[in-house]
Amino acid sequence: MAGIVDTGTMLLYLASDVFTAYQKATGMRLDETTGLLKLSSSKFKNLKLLFFMIGRTTFEWTANAQIWPCAMNAQLGGEEGTIYLTTADNGMPSRQGLDFINGFVWLQCFYTVFDMMNQQVGVTTMSFTDVETN
Repeated sequence: MAGIVDTGTMLLYLASDVFTAYQKATGMRLDETTGLLKLSSSKFKNLKLLFFMIGRTTFEWTANAQIWPCAMNAQLGGEEGTIYLTTADNGMPSRQGLDFINGFVWLQCFYTVFDMMNQQVGVTTMSFTDVETN
């Protein structure tokens, strides 16, 4: 799988087929106003971890990290008290382009160093990686 870490992207974008499977597995529905998946509090309690393998390291992305900050729903045109996910469809099938784009919502959970001279990215966990509040 191929993907990028992008400081200029806000959301986490997944390949279309992966996004569809994610949506189906979680039972979430697309909110037409915000363009994001939304879910009930009860479904949030059952939201599973997402795992990303970068190089030989697997990173866990917690359920709480997958949701838009509830206090900022108005900025999206969203409803107060609704839970929106920060995962979206990148519009490409798997293995035919980028399989994922890890944007700001992912970057805020992991310490990331861009080594431009050697064309590599270093990623590690930090104190915000497993935070349980939104």
